[in-house]
Amino acid sequence: MSQVSKIPLVTIPGFSKLVADYISGNPALRHLYKYDLSIDTFAQVMADKAKDPIDRPLLVSVLKRQYRNVDASDKTKLNIDSLLSPDTFTVTAAHQPCVLLGPVFNIYKISSTINLANQLKAKYPEKNFVPVFWMGSEDHDFEELGTTYIYGKKIEWPAAAGEGGAYGRRRLDTFVNVLNEAELILGEAGKPLIDKMRAGLDKFTRFGEYTRYIINELFADTGLVVIDQDDAELKQRFAPIIQDELEHSSAIKALDPTLQWLEAKYSVQATPREINLFYLADNIRDRIVRQEGELYTNTLLVHGSRVRIPTGTQKQDYSVFSPNVILRPVYQELILPNLAFIGGAGELSYWLELKPVFEHHKVNYPMLVMRSSMTVINTSQLRKLEKLGLSVVDFLGNIDTLISNFVKSKLSAEMQFDVETKTLEALYDSIAIKAETVDPTLKGTVLAEKQKQLNALQALEGRIVKAEKRKQEDAINQIKALHAAIAPQNSWQERIENFSSFYVKDPNYIQHIVEAADPFQRAMLVLNLDGV
Repeated sequence: MSQVSKIPLVTIPGFSKLVADYISGNPALRHLYKYDLSIDTFAQVMADKAKDPIDRPLLVSVLKRQYRNVDASDKTKLNIDSLLSPDTFTVTAAHQPCVLLGPVFNIYKISSTINLANQLKAKYPEKNFVPVFWMGSEDHDFEELGTTYIYGKKIEWPAAAGEGGAYGRRRLDTFVNVLNEAELILGEAGKPLIDKMRAGLDKFTRFGEYTRYIINELFADTGLVVIDQDDAELKQRFAPIIQDELEHSSAIKALDPTLQWLEAKYSVQATPREINLFYLADNIRDRIVRQEGELYTNTLLVHGSRVRIPTGTQKQDYSVFSPNVILRPVYQELILPNLAFIGGAGELSYWLELKPVFEHHKVNYPMLVMRSSMTVINTSQLRKLEKLGLSVVDFLGNIDTLISNFVKSKLSAEMQFDVETKTLEALYDSIAIKAETVDPTLKGTVLAEKQKQLNALQALEGRIVKAEKRKQEDAINQIKALHAAIAPQNSWQERIENFSSFYVKDPNYIQHIVEAADPFQRAMLVLNLDGV
């Protein structure tokens, strides 16, 4: 695998304006975050994070329990043990457990985290840096998490009747069907990967722990540590923040000024609720609402009546509370000795809202790092792009516009009507001025005639372009095929395609991606899967 080119993220059509301004260092955003985006800033981040009261013995104890049935590498075990030391810090990416790890951007965000940890070790050799994947296994979006695409073909893990709640708690009884379908699509080349995934079905019963197993199998040599937030001991550590939210609705109050500013300047990615917690039980993850001074679950759950949520701290079981998108980052940073959060544009957009919540709870707000983005093509596709005179960035916009512009570029100058259009406009504008001096009411008549003629000229140009399209049919079909690979479903490749499509073609795929995934590049990398 080799790098072909870099596309600056800020130049890609549709890229978040807020995040573009953040990674470009726009001073207007400086109040939204704490640290400048630079590896040199980490000395200050470490000094600040060292002041947070991280319960390191609890963290290590929980991780060892969560890893008890996982064949972790010596490097991962060493990293877990090292978290007891005040000289060890983490850098963290987060996502929900997805079918077959979901879109390939999950591989890129994990790889960016590992790459950053390696850079930090080189920069600050006297410290230790552990790459962490925080698994948001309590998410309940079955449709999103249960779907992935291999070579553009959709694979689903449908929910059983009545199944719901935390996705990481799903039983694996029917997951073999997903693996069978994936193997059919990947063919013989995919058999070693699928066999590895099948082996996990004999060791685990729940999807969250199975996802840790898969990630460990792929990234074990890197020392990556996976932590599952659905943990009663970790929730007990989070209890004071849960209690504060239940009693005082602190998050929405803290965020109000920032959200007003964002609404006026950009847009709000994540809107807080009065209570930013869910009620969590078997097959249930339901929003908590306040009604007449009492807290209840939002929907009918038990025998047609809503569950009342107690707010007293006496013998409270805090494992039944699950933070939403507003409080989950605070939970993560409370538990980990973390320096940086590595995420995509959508994630950074809502993290940029949250500094006031961190300040309210006196938890250090980490550096925000934009993960690496990548588009992977093969040598054949690269040659077609070169022959067509196109590049990957051309495919990241609208496909119809791309084809139209391509066809027009093939027309001779004599067959394009830009000059004639300008001449016609100037002619009628001149006539309108003369007519208006005779009778002001005639100006409208002339301008209406002008538009009529322009429409006729545009229609004629359209017929010529259509005829040229027929001549360029082979090239257009190539463009459509390239678009399906580079920008499937009119999205970025990394947001749709599964990692297995590339993994089975490169025996060192994970190593190559980790090496390429420097998160300080602020660019989409174009990689040749066949390159050396």
